[in-house]
Amino acid sequence: MKKFYISIFTAIFLLMGILSQAQTFVSISANVGVGSPYTLDDARFWVGGIPPPNPCNACTIKIFADVTMVQNGFSSDPADNCVGCTFLNDVVLNGSTINLYGNTTLTVNTYLELFNTNITIGNDPVSTETIKLNDQVDLNGTSTIQMANNSTTINAIDFGASTIVGPHEDFFNPGFKSPGLFAIVPTDVNGYNYTWTLDLSGLGRSTAQYQPSGQNHYVLNCDPFVAGSPNTCGDGLVFGPAITTADPTFGVIFIGSTTLPVELVQFLATKNDDGTVKVIWSTSQEQNSNYFDIERSGDQTAWTKIGTVKAKGFSSTTTNYSFTDNMPLDGIGYYHLKMVDRDGKYKYSIAVSVTSATNSQPLVVYNNPFSDQIRLKVNVTRPQNLVMTVSDMLGRTYINQSYQAQLGDNFVNLQPNVVGGGGMYILRIHGDTYDQTVKLEKQ
Repeated sequence: MKKFYISIFTAIFLLMGILSQAQTFVSISANVGVGSPYTLDDARFWVGGIPPPNPCNACTIKIFADVTMVQNGFSSDPADNCVGCTFLNDVVLNGSTINLYGNTTLTVNTYLELFNTNITIGNDPVSTETIKLNDQVDLNGTSTIQMANNSTTINAIDFGASTIVGPHEDFFNPGFKSPGLFAIVPTDVNGYNYTWTLDLSGLGRSTAQYQPSGQNHYVLNCDPFVAGSPNTCGDGLVFGPAITTADPTFGVIFIGSTTLPVELVQFLATKNDDGTVKVIWSTSQEQNSNYFDIERSGDQTAWTKIGTVKAKGFSSTTTNYSFTDNMPLDGIGYYHLKMVDRDGKYKYSIAVSVTSATNSQPLVVYNNPFSDQIRLKVNVTRPQNLVMTVSDMLGRTYINQSYQAQLGDNFVNLQPNVVGGGGMYILRIHGDTYDQTVKLEKQ
C-alpha cells in the first residue's frame, strides 16, 4: 500500500512550529545519530530541533537526507506514539513548498493533503531523487509537483508499509484502497470527487481513463517509448522531467517538462573589513530566469527578504552576481537565494553562513527550564527595537512585546504569568540586525 511520502511531512508539521509566521524548516544533511533513522516528525531530523507544525501554513521545507513520513505508532520519537493519537494520520500543508536536494528519497506512509502547495524534486541537476508513495496524497487548488531533472522518480507501487489511512477507494471497487497521488475535483456522475494522477490501477477520471500510447501508465522518459532511457515504464511510476497540469478531460496528470531554468555553480557569503557581508553567486546557464531574492535568517527557520537582484534571463555562459548586506545580523547569519523564472516558478539554493565578530553571545537564557521569570541577556551591536515572542508548539502566542535595546548587553525579564501550563515553548527575538530563536521549558 503506497503512501505518498509527502503526507509524512505534513504530519511532522503538526508537532511544532509557529503557525502565525512563514517559516523555513531545513533537515540535517544525513539521517544518522542516536535513535536514527529519524522519521519526518522527529525534532532530531531538523536543524534547530524544530519540526514543521501540522497544519503547516506558508512553510518552506528543505530535505537533504532520506526520511519517512509515518502514521501514529511508527514515529522514531516515542512522544509521538501516544495511545489514541491520530495527529500524524492526516498531514496538511497550506501555501507551502517542499524541496528535496541531493541523492534523497522521501517515503510517504501517511495521508498527506496539499493545498496550493508546490513540491519540487531534482533541484540539483544531476542528483537522483525519489518519492515513494505508500499512502495517499491529495492535490487541492493550485498544488503542483515538479520533477526537475531526468534522474527523478515518483513510485506508487504498493510496498505494504502500513495500512492506508487516506480516504479514497479505487474506482468501482468499494472497500479497496491503493496508494498514490490524487487530485480533488468536483464530484462526477459516478460520485467520485477525485482523479487518479498517479495510481497503480490507472490514470485519469472515473469517467475518462487516461491511456497514453494505449497504456494504463505514463510513457514519459522511459523505455521502450524513449529509446535508450535507463528507466522502464510501468504501472504506478512516473519519471522526470515532468510536472502536474490540469487537463479538462482527465483531471490532473503529469506531462513532460524541461529542467529548472537556473544552474547555480557557486554561492558564497563573506564578511568585509567594514563589517558588511558580501553575498556572491554564479550561474553556469540561465533559461527564462527573472530575478534572485536574497533571504536572511538567524536560525534557518524564519527567513526575511533583504534584497533582489535582476537575473540575466538567458545565458549559456557563466554569469556572476553579488549583493551587499549593509546591516548583517549579530552572531551567525544565514543566507540563501530564491531563484525565480519569468513563469513564476522558483527554487531555493542551499544556505551559507557568516559569523559577525563579537565578544559576547547574542543570547543567554539564565533559567531554562524556568518557573518564575524568564531571565535573559541580549547582546546587540547597535541600538534597535526588538520584538520578543513566546509561543507553544502549536503556534499559540503567549507573550508578544517590544523592547528598545541599547548597544551591548541588555538584561530582560519576561513575566511567566501570561504563559500557559508546563511544557515546551519557543522564544523568538528579532530586530533590524538581530534574529535568535531558542526552545524553553516551563516546569
